[in-house]
Amino acid sequence: MTVLFICRGNLCRSPMAMALFNHLACHRGLPNVSASSAGYYDWSLFPREAHPFARRAVEALCGTDLLAEHRAVLWTDDAVSSSDLVVVAEQWMRDDFPAGKTLTMRQLAGRDGDVEDPYGGDYDAFVACAREILQLIESGWPLLIGSKNL
Repeated sequence: MTVLFICRGNLCRSPMAMALFNHLACHRGLPNVSASSAGYYDWSLFPREAHPFARRAVEALCGTDLLAEHRAVLWTDDAVSSSDLVVVAEQWMRDDFPAGKTLTMRQLAGRDGDVEDPYGGDYDAFVACAREILQLIESGWPLLIGSKNL
């Protein structure tokens, strides 16, 4: 099972979701389950690594900096087609991806709305966002590992 997390720039929410998901899959002994991440927009004029606060937030939740090597990428048709599930941070993004395999992060927990972008916020905003994403991933775990259909 492969999951592709997508946010606006692949600097904050989607890298955090990818890292948290892969951390949980590893600790739950699921070697055939993995996640990647991508951005909806190409922000090539800006830094391409994960936001420093995103790195610290994931480290606070997982005990290690899982985003140290992360470099932002733009989503591609190949990345979408090779993924079993696409999970987007904001509702408006769903329209650009296959309906039968795309959810929002909040839909993982049966909720509506967007996961707010912490970009521009302080460290506490990133920690709150990472905690929300972790809770959504845990709530939607059966969908994310393919044991439950959309």
